[in-house]
Amino acid sequence: MKKLKIEYKRDEQNAINTGITAKAEEKAKEWICPRIPDWVNSDMLTVLGLLSTFVVAAGFVYGFFNRYYLILVVIGLFLHWFGDSFDGSLARYRKKTRPHYGYYIDHVVDAVAIMIFGLGLGLSGFVRIEVALAFIIMYLILMIHVELVTYVENEFKYSFGLVGPTEVRIIGVILTGVMFFLPVKYYDIYGHVLTQYDLFTSFAVVVMFGIIIYSILSKGIELDKIDRKKWK
Repeated sequence: MKKLKIEYKRDEQNAINTGITAKAEEKAKEWICPRIPDWVNSDMLTVLGLLSTFVVAAGFVYGFFNRYYLILVVIGLFLHWFGDSFDGSLARYRKKTRPHYGYYIDHVVDAVAIMIFGLGLGLSGFVRIEVALAFIIMYLILMIHVELVTYVENEFKYSFGLVGPTEVRIIGVILTGVMFFLPVKYYDIYGHVLTQYDLFTSFAVVVMFGIIIYSILSKGIELDKIDRKKWK
């Protein structure tokens, strides 16, 4: 994981990304940012990222009836990656950062984005709405954890282990490919009709819950030890 680790200054914060694609993504930013036209600014990229979430949601909803609409999901995820990943990078490259504004807008938009993603999936026939809502809740709790750690340690972590936002998007693209090629199968589990995508999403929810519990306990113990040192 140390070989994959990317660490840099994001205004006054230390930003850390240990995701599988972290280094490749940073190299892409170094190459692309200088080539973005001057008339494109970071706010435009933020708006692009937000609007692309509606494309993803529409792709899931309509893709259940006509699988070719699932292409919208892939396009939307790519546009979201570009908008969400490059808005802050472009501002830093041009030395036009707005630390407080950027931090606030970035994370509020991220929260809205995951809600739209989840609702699009839950309103389609691929995943039950309650399973999709559980996924949204777990993701938002993970976001809250990251924000709290950023507040107390001034360190922003993009990823949990090898998985960060970009890896989640890649998983989304792979899952969309599976949806395109494989028919929806239904399983009767204790009187509840679930699809294979319900089972996959439920597994993801369980994994996220485990990460949340581990993160809370480990970080709580770590912070407790730091605070106790001040007693002496």
